[in-house]
Amino acid sequence: MVRNCLSFFLFFADFSLGRTANREKSQLEKKTLFLGKSSLPLFFLTIILFNNESLQSYPLSIEESKNYRDIGKYFEYTILPERESSLDRILREDTIWRPNPKATISFPRLKDPLWIRITLVHYGDLPHTFFLHFSSPVVDVFELHAQVKGNWITQVSGEQVLQRNKPIYSHIPAFPITLSPDETRTIYVKINSANPIFNFVSIYNSRSFITFSKRQDIFFAAYFGAGFMMFLFSLFLAHTLRYRKFFYYFFYLATVLLINSFSTGFMQYVEIGNSHTWKNYLFPITIYLTSVFGLLFTIEFLETEKNFPKTTKLTKGFILLFISLIFSIFFLELRNFIQLGVTLVIIPIILALSISMMAFFKSKKKLEVILFLFAFGSILIGGALNTLTVQGLIRPIHLSSYSLPLGSAIEVFFLSMALVLKVSDYRKATEEKQEIDLQLKIAQKLQNGLLPQKRTHANGHALGFRYSPASDIGGDFVQIIVKEKEIGLFLCDVSGHGIPAAMIASMTKVSLQIWDDSLDRPAYAAERIRLSLLSSLSGHFLSAFFVYLHPEKQIMKIANAGHHPMVYLDRNGNLEHISSYGRAINEFIESQMIEKTLPLPDSGTLVLFTDGVIEARNSISGELYGEERFYNLLQTLAKNDPQTICDRIITEVEKFQKSKRSDDDITILAISLEKEF
Repeated sequence: MVRNCLSFFLFFADFSLGRTANREKSQLEKKTLFLGKSSLPLFFLTIILFNNESLQSYPLSIEESKNYRDIGKYFEYTILPERESSLDRILREDTIWRPNPKATISFPRLKDPLWIRITLVHYGDLPHTFFLHFSSPVVDVFELHAQVKGNWITQVSGEQVLQRNKPIYSHIPAFPITLSPDETRTIYVKINSANPIFNFVSIYNSRSFITFSKRQDIFFAAYFGAGFMMFLFSLFLAHTLRYRKFFYYFFYLATVLLINSFSTGFMQYVEIGNSHTWKNYLFPITIYLTSVFGLLFTIEFLETEKNFPKTTKLTKGFILLFISLIFSIFFLELRNFIQLGVTLVIIPIILALSISMMAFFKSKKKLEVILFLFAFGSILIGGALNTLTVQGLIRPIHLSSYSLPLGSAIEVFFLSMALVLKVSDYRKATEEKQEIDLQLKIAQKLQNGLLPQKRTHANGHALGFRYSPASDIGGDFVQIIVKEKEIGLFLCDVSGHGIPAAMIASMTKVSLQIWDDSLDRPAYAAERIRLSLLSSLSGHFLSAFFVYLHPEKQIMKIANAGHHPMVYLDRNGNLEHISSYGRAINEFIESQMIEKTLPLPDSGTLVLFTDGVIEARNSISGELYGEERFYNLLQTLAKNDPQTICDRIITEVEKFQKSKRSDDDITILAISLEKEF
């Protein structure tokens, strides 16, 4: 009671002094919180008597022409357990009020409700409505109590307040306070939160608050509008291009926008059911998910898998850590869960910056990496400014007030620019791929033209043929020339495979017209073909085997240009290798082929093949198929027709290598020496 009397006396003396002085002096004194000179003795007396308890706060003078910021230092606070945290308890005489220790309202680890109070006095000629503004919209509930004309009124705002209790500017925790001229009013605010409490407090007159809220609405409308457009753009990219980095960016952007809907207060407009408790859990979970998708996007965008494998493993370890921490919500207290997420979120930002720095010095595409570096640098700077602002170390000017959404907006802008460059690269790559696909289709047509037309017999002799390219097109080439009483068999293997090998094979087919005119002179034709190809080989070479058959004369002529010997397989399974001297056709050394004439057996099968058969490799053990395994297989097929022989060989080779694709082209050509076999 004594303390209240002294407090009232001090306030009355101070107030009387302000009212009885001349007008100029009064106007000067209204701008600051002041003590009358006559109250100084009582002030020191009070300190002596009550040195462990602070007196009731002195009035903060406000005018409708002024806009006060940083008024957190004028508040007093008290903390009471939840069961005792009521207005009646706060108004009791034994309530201890302490000066706010910082320029902001900062109590990050507080579990019990926080009460703060401030006394305002309006020096003006007309009644005016001021707005008391708190910066943090994620606090669960702001509850303001004030006595107006003898009656206590209560206003509520904040994250957990249902829509029916919210004013139109409810995404901004602000309370209208109407004061008459020379009216003094003490404001009590209760803050109850499961989140860390960080607030800087401002007071506005009506005009400045309307300007402030409109400016915020314009800024955040532009921010969320641009963010939503980027959200749709990233969804379009993810759906169209089907690259993982675009899917990760889509989810990352979605979580960033969700976090900023909390930090800007717009999440308050989203209501599901009759409770907002789910928002307390959604906010920190979104922070963890942002970290996960941010790191996934980083390793995909900067292609760290092939450039920095160890760093990639470390990053994936942090990804697993953040995923596991999400489930810690079932074990940790919500406040600790939130505090852990807010603290650990710095790790993915620092890690992304470190990886981008590494990529900057190694990657050839500097601009994309620079944009990525700027992007995560901006969100780091924005987060740091926001932290320093809510801690009261930086004045809450507009730049620092909007630092978090502004930093994320700049981040999204830079990342979007980087993705545009990626899309441009993909577009060029797609166009090049389409051009290559077109060339491949043309080459495949050429390849199909190189293969012999489907025929089962040549002058009554059964034929067999199989071709298995290593890629879509290959360099093996087969030609069967049939005249009235003569048969010419040609098989060649161009070094390598793909388009270059197919082009050389197609030119070889054109050159084979020379042999058509002199079928019984294979060595002469081979030399003429070599001379015609010299200027087109470009470092390639080809091995070839020429076979001339005249069944009526029972003669066979061969010319070998560095190819595997032809196999003669009789019906009892005996093998004979038939060959002649000659080098592979190339542009540096003459082939020096020697033609050989041999008697033609009455029965059996002649088999020509390329080295893709014996060099087929087991995909697991790496073992080669080999000549021995191939010849043993041929002996078991001695009584079969040529096509069956070719089919069985391809089947067994594919079974051995456990794949239908080989390292080299495989070609087999067989002919039966009996008619109508």
